[in-house]
Amino acid sequence: MGMDTGSNRAAVRSDINITPLVDVVLVLLIIFMVITPMLQRGKSVELPKAVHAASGPPNQDPKFVSVTKEGKLYFESDEVTPEQLLANLKDAGAKGLRVMIKADVDTDYSFIRPVLDKASKAKLKGVALAAEQLKTK
Repeated sequence: MGMDTGSNRAAVRSDINITPLVDVVLVLLIIFMVITPMLQRGKSVELPKAVHAASGPPNQDPKFVSVTKEGKLYFESDEVTPEQLLANLKDAGAKGLRVMIKADVDTDYSFIRPVLDKASKAKLKGVALAAEQLKTK
């Protein structure tokens, strides 16, 4: 009858310890799950699709105005009133920033038109409507 007494302490174990690998991968997964939703700027809306959607100049990051299908207004990710939106647009215009208007695909145009009027009153130079690029075959 043989029994291992553990007297050979200099022996190298050849089995893989996978616990640290699982710990690192789990932490990375949690980090990516938390960070990914924060990468999108502005309020999340379903954008209309366009065949010839063009991107703006890559050197300047625009400010986002989002309009939900219920007509709620968001400047970046903060809900604002129409008066606050006008003040924010004037501030962006004074700084020479571009503004991107994101409206849900199901939003009634009567909610979008006042935002365009406020952008005109704020004397903005670069106003764009956001759309998703439609994939053509």
